[in-house]
Amino acid sequence: MKFEIKNFGLYGREQSTVSADFLNLVAIDYSCRKYNWEIKPHFHSNLYQFFFIESGSGTLIINEKMKKFSGQNIIIMPENNLHGFKFSDDIKGYTLSVSSAIIDKFTSHDKDLLYEISRVRLLNMNNNFDEFNDAMDSIRRMIKELTLQADKEALFMETLLLLLLIKIFRMTIESEKEYVASTRELAYYKEFMKMIKKIVPTNKSIDDFTKDLGISKTHLNRVCQTIAGESTKQVISNYLVNEAMILMAHTDMTISEIAYQLEFKDVSYFCRFYKKQTGISPAKFREKNQHLEQNQHVVALNY
Repeated sequence: MKFEIKNFGLYGREQSTVSADFLNLVAIDYSCRKYNWEIKPHFHSNLYQFFFIESGSGTLIINEKMKKFSGQNIIIMPENNLHGFKFSDDIKGYTLSVSSAIIDKFTSHDKDLLYEISRVRLLNMNNNFDEFNDAMDSIRRMIKELTLQADKEALFMETLLLLLLIKIFRMTIESEKEYVASTRELAYYKEFMKMIKKIVPTNKSIDDFTKDLGISKTHLNRVCQTIAGESTKQVISNYLVNEAMILMAHTDMTISEIAYQLEFKDVSYFCRFYKKQTGISPAKFREKNQHLEQNQHVVALNY
């Protein structure tokens, strides 16, 4: 029996789509208390989300990997990324949800901005009080504007959002300075990631990528280790695992169809690859996710 997938605009709300001008700002403790501080793994296909954690602690679950955080943090969650959360009951902060259409509008002529907010990021701001407080000032002004419902509210909110995105962009750049030896390396990494996302990299060798980039395999591996903390091969594998998880959790494609979609030479090879990367077989992953959703009686794609 094929598994029926439902689409939600926000976690737990039965709406299949969000409007092009959709923007939502809500306190994290208010939205998560009813779920006992746990948000099951899910993804949203047309929303970007930004989490501003003021205090408390929690765990970000991204592609079944866990990242703990506490204190002041900013989390960037682009569309089409499987993620979930476990929050402490003293968590304080805000979730800002923005339609992809708005993000596209702001980044149509700024590819650097698009790149920085199109990666999952967990920015620890505990040692950057001034920058974090500056971002929170923007959040508070947005809340006030939403409460007032004043004239030209949409225009003012759009301006505040753009300023906030620029602040986030600058914070990501500052955080990368700790890891990136040169802007040249960052440029190589950005181009490499664009190549991976443009084509299915399953049957493309690392030599093919380095030839297009004009650098050696050793150089590309050093770039990936510097920026992502992983080898070139692992960066590619992580991308394939993420794509496979999304297809298995949120489509009714068979395992064989998914293997074909990702251009693996056969389904057996795909299953071996997936189990080696995640520790479980594709079938077990799908069974576990279906069991979770059936227990909840709904499938939540968007939060």
